[in-house]
Parts: sequence; structure tokens; C-alpha cells
Amino acid sequence: MKTLQSSAHSVGESNLHLQFTPAYRRRVFESRVLRDVVTSLLVEQAEKLEITLAAFDYGPDHLHLFVTDWKCWSVSDLAQRFKGAVSYELRKNYSYLFDDKLWGRKFWSSGYFYRTVGAVTAETVKKYVKESQTKHWKQKETTTQKTLINYN
Repeated sequence: MKTLQSSAHSVGESNLHLQFTPAYRRRVFESRVLRDVVTSLLVEQAEKLEITLAAFDYGPDHLHLFVTDWKCWSVSDLAQRFKGAVSYELRKNYSYLFDDKLWGRKFWSSGYFYRTVGAVTAETVKKYVKESQTKHWKQKETTTQKTLINYN
């Protein structure tokens, strides 16, 4: 059972699932090096915000975060701070890792997915995130382009 967070006037639990997508839904996270860099930047940002990253994982074209103890922040503030800090550092110091897939002055798409999560354990979320990513890493089938003649 997770311990509840307490402050001067409240006791409770705050869990959040976030998903971010790179601009143009490019498959930038196929690069292990880029995933490692983004992971370290996310952990650094979480420490600055004094929140906990309980779990995270990557699909080839998106990132899942499970954030706990974030009650002092709004969802939009968290998304902005994570995406902004990571994008800035990547563009400034690591653009060579993805400049063949992304262009312009952004790394992330403008939107994000979020869902507040009830009383679950970090292990449950880690299992969900890990298992849900399996489908994204399967090799795509190469098929011929559909035409009016061979369209089924």
C-alpha cells in the first residue's frame, strides 16, 4: 500500500499518467541513445519540480510517464515543464540524435494525453506501461501500395 502524502492542511494521493508524442509523430525513440538522454532529462526535471516519476516507458513514437506526488502542480503546468525542459535541452545539445527526423524549433507535438489514476501501485503501472508498449515495437509489415486494381 502506498503511503499517503500529508501537508499542513491535507492528506492524500495524486497519481497521473501522461503521454507525450514527438512532433509529426516521428519514430525518434527507436534510438536507445535518445531514450537514455530523454530519461535523464525527465528525471532531472522531476527532481526540480519535487515530484516522483514512478514509471516511464517509450514506444517508437511516444513516451508514457507515471507521475506521483504532483499535487502542487496543475496537469498543464507539468506537461509544459516536462516538454519544455526536455525540448530545450535536446535542441540545444542533442539535435544530432534526431535531426534526420525532426526539423524546426520543436521536439514535441503540441498536445498530450493525461489521466488521473486512482490508488494503484507503481508495479501495476509499470506492468501496464511495459505490456502496452509491446505492440508498438513489432516490425511493420511491408505491403504493396493499394491501388484501385488490387484494393481488397
